[in-house]
Amino acid sequence: MLTTSHKAIILRKAGIEVPASPPDADLQTGASSWVRAVENLYVAYAAARAAKSLRDAEEVRQLAMLRRLSSGAHA
Repeated sequence: MLTTSHKAIILRKAGIEVPASPPDADLQTGASSWVRAVENLYVAYAAARAAKSLRDAEEVRQLAMLRRLSSGAHA
């Protein structure tokens, strides 16, 4: 399972702006809001990637069907 810090790194590498993690002195008060923000961003990121994968798979399926139809083979 990914830690919140790992999720923040993944988000940054994907070009998503992530709030700065709280300094150690403010860890008690700021950590929960930072964790919540990173978790919400990561859920949205993962959902967007899943949706893109589904769209890509559907596009491949449709192209294959069109190729079969254009070649005279019936699916």
